[in-house]
This record gives sequence, C-alpha cells and structure tokens, in this order.
Amino acid sequence: MDNLGLFGIFIVGFVGALTPGPDILFVLRTSLCMGARAAFAAFLGIASGWAIFLGTLYFGLSYVLGNAYVQTMLTFAGGVYLIYLAGLLLKNPVSAPTMTQAYSNQTNDGVRILLKTYIKALGINLSNPKAILFFATIIVPFMEVDLAARIVVLFCALSLPFLGVIALGSAIKSYLTPKVFVWIDRICGVIFMCFSVYLLFNAFVSVLGFL
Repeated sequence: MDNLGLFGIFIVGFVGALTPGPDILFVLRTSLCMGARAAFAAFLGIASGWAIFLGTLYFGLSYVLGNAYVQTMLTFAGGVYLIYLAGLLLKNPVSAPTMTQAYSNQTNDGVRILLKTYIKALGINLSNPKAILFFATIIVPFMEVDLAARIVVLFCALSLPFLGVIALGSAIKSYLTPKVFVWIDRICGVIFMCFSVYLLFNAFVSVLGFL
C-alpha cells in the first residue's frame, strides 16, 4: 500500500508538471533561445519554488497555501508579474546568438544573465496559482504518512518533465534561425499576457466574493 501511495504521488506529480503552464513554458522558451545552461538556471528557480511549497507542507503549514486570501493575493501578484515578463518579451525579443555569447564564457555578464533567469523563474513559480492549488489541494491528501519519502518522490516526478524539456529545447536549438528566436519570444509574450489576464480576472472575481 505504501508503494502504491508512492507510485500514485509520482504519477500525480509527473502529470501535473506536464500540464501546460507558465513554469514549463518559461523553461522551454529559455532552453530554445538561450541553451541548456540558462534553461537549467530557470529550472533551479522553479525547483526552489517547489522546495518552498514542499517545506510548507513538511512543517504542517498546508493551511497557508489553502487560505483563500493568500491564494487571491498570489493570483494577483502572478498576473502582474506575468504582464511584466510579457512586456519584456514583446518589447525586447532575445537575440539568441548574442545571449549565448554573453554567458558562454565565465564573465560577470554571464553570471548576471543566469541569476536573472533564476530569479524570474522563481518569481513565476511562487506566484503561479496552478502550483499553489496543485500543492494545496491535490498533493496534501497524499502526504498523510511517510512525508519525507513522499516529498522526495514528488520532487523527482516534478523534475523529470522539466529536464526533458531542457534536453529537447537544447537539441533543436541549433536548427533554429535568429528570426525564429524572435518569434518564440513574441509567442511566449502573448501567451504570458493571456495567462496574466486570466489570473487578474480570477483575482478580481475572488475579491468580489469576499465583499
């Protein structure tokens, strides 16, 4: 039964990570436009967000993630943050060869680019209502016993799709032209903008419900 529980949480985590959302889209875009190193920095940012959520569960603070007011505030913050990222992508599409050259050497510019990528990914994950609801409502029932082992299994399950996306993006990156990179950023910018509108609308509806 315990193994069945571990298997179940692995499947839930794996499928949840594969579901399209801002997290995996950002990692895919980074992998395609900037390569594996920057994409791994983005993945570490996302994974740091998971660690915070899982730490909340581990210390018995799941009620914080399930609080309607907290979810509404984070939904609003996520909408605003995605508007900011969408604006950056639409206004200044990345020049992949330039970015690759910037961090390919161990330079201060390269470190800054990787750090910015990490911080952006962390912000996306922490303000992502999908992640919040996933951990607060879907994962909590699986965490009744053997919590430490289940957290490790869940973390591995969440990581696999992201590592696969990094490998895929890095493999096909060399076949893309500079013009394609620009369009990738434009498409991602539009998708992020759609996500932000959806999040802000949900936050607005939630606020009306509190009144």
